Formats: sequence, C-alpha cells, structure tokens
Amino acid sequence: MRVLVTGGDGFIGQHLVDHLLDVGYEVTATMLGEAPTAGTLSPAARAAAEWARLDVRDADAVASVVHAIRPRRVFHLAGFSSGAEAGRRSREALAVNGAGTLSLVEAIARAPADVQAVVVAGSADAYGGGRGGPMGERTPLRPTSVYGATKAAQDVLARGAGAALDVRVVVARLFPLVGPGQRPAFVLPSFCRRALAIRRGTAEPRLAVGNLDVARDFTDVRDGVRALAGIADLDETPHVAYNVCSGIATKIRRLLEWVLERAEIEPEIVRDPALVRPGEPEVVVGDPTRLRAATGWRAARDLRACVHATMDWVATSGAA
Repeated sequence: MRVLVTGGDGFIGQHLVDHLLDVGYEVTATMLGEAPTAGTLSPAARAAAEWARLDVRDADAVASVVHAIRPRRVFHLAGFSSGAEAGRRSREALAVNGAGTLSLVEAIARAPADVQAVVVAGSADAYGGGRGGPMGERTPLRPTSVYGATKAAQDVLARGAGAALDVRVVVARLFPLVGPGQRPAFVLPSFCRRALAIRRGTAEPRLAVGNLDVARDFTDVRDGVRALAGIADLDETPHVAYNVCSGIATKIRRLLEWVLERAEIEPEIVRDPALVRPGEPEVVVGDPTRLRAATGWRAARDLRACVHATMDWVATSGAA
C-alpha cells in the first residue's frame, strides 16, 4: 500500500517513515529542502523511501504531489513544531499549520485515488494550559500561545473540511514526544547536549535551568508513531480526535536526573529566571482512554530508557 508522509524529514516524520517501511508500506515522504542525510533513518531506510520536495503553503504543489503519488493513506506531519519559533513567525506558522492543512485536505478530495485515511498530527497545545487533571478529547480547545492557536486552527480546519469534502480525516493530538533525533531547541536534547559538554570538559560543571518542577505527559516517539499508524487503521467514524499520550505526568526534573545519570556527572544546578516561562501550567497530562479503546495502543517503552537512548544518540550523531 502506498502512503504519503508530509514532513517526513522531521523528528517524528523520520521515525514514522522507518516504522511504516518496517511493516511493509511503500512510502513517499515530503520535505521542504533536501532528503535527510542526518537523523535517525538508516541509509537503507532513506533509500527505500521515495522523497519529494513540498511546501504545503503552495496549494498547487500540494495538489500535484497528491495527484502523482495517489496514496491510500496520508500522514500529515509537515508544519511548525516549536512553540518559540511559531511565536516569532506567527503569520507563517498559521499559513503552514492552518492553510497548508486545508490545502492538503482539498487536494485529497480531488485526488484520482480513494484515500482511506488522513491522519493529521495535531498537538495538545491546542487545549491550552493544564486543567488540573487529565485532559480528554472533549476538553475545549482554549490555546494560550500562538503555536497552540495555529494547532487549534489546524485541528478544526482538518476535521471540518474533511467532513464537508467527504475525506476521512482524523486528528492525533500529540502530547510531548521525546527520543533520539529531536532538535536541540527542545528540553531533553538541550539537557543532553549541555551534559555532554560538561562530561567532555568543554563546559563548566554548571547547568542553568528553568522550572524543573513542571510536569508533562511525555511519550517515547517510537510509541507515538505506532499510535499514528494504529489510528490510520481504524474504520470508525472519521472527523474525530485521539489523544496520543501515556496518561502519566513526569517532572522535567526527572528527565534531567536521568540525563545526568547517563552522563555520569554531578554538575551544579542553577535556576535561571530567564529560562522560566511566565504563567506556565504546573501539570499538563492527557487521557488516552479513547485511543486505547479504539486501537489497544499503550505507551510501551520505558521513559528512562528513552532518555538514555536520546543521550546516546546525541553523543554519537554529531548533534552535541
């Protein structure tokens, strides 16, 4: 079966491409620039996938790619993934996350082949701040950041346009995914890079940190892509959303402890007010009940082992 993965060169995209190839799909993946030469994909996996350049802001180009590939399933991952970057480039983030998604759904509606499912990678940031307990799919979308607003717009546009155009669209609301291959702008690889610098003696044994006591619902990215694939298999009513999460909140402090454990260092930890985000919710955790009931999926990988694997990847990939 031919599948299309937009944003296949990204952190989640590369893990998804690898998983889909492993289970026997023919994969065409899109990227904004060149096909990835670094990341988590092996040379064999990079060669096994077909690669196409695509800017989802170009509606004609989106239609051309969909028409040429004629996929049976589509996984839409292309878009802004960094909250800080989306805040700096808000209009562009909306054009990519919102209008780009709408262009894809419209192109699929006109496609010459029957697309069985479109899985859109949404975000828990669309919910906004934590509500003090696990957030289910019925929790209102009340984003509190530019990034969250663009993902809420994507979520609503994808499901609404899918219903209007008779395209089987499902949104996967991803809570934070972590693991090998993630960009250093995110908290876990940032900890890993700085810990490695201390271990190698190229930095002082001192780590400046923000609020380590906030807790988030982290899941290993390799479990996350299994969930995406499982959602695509569903024959249930489309135009709904599924939380992809563990249902367990883990403090940032714990991630750092596991990083330092793997690095075998004990640096001085210093709280830097400049790294603390004002108004940041103390706990953000999701409810995975709907996804579990529909697919049987559970987060199977140990989070501590995931942190160690991320540390090892940073140390050996040249990302440090």
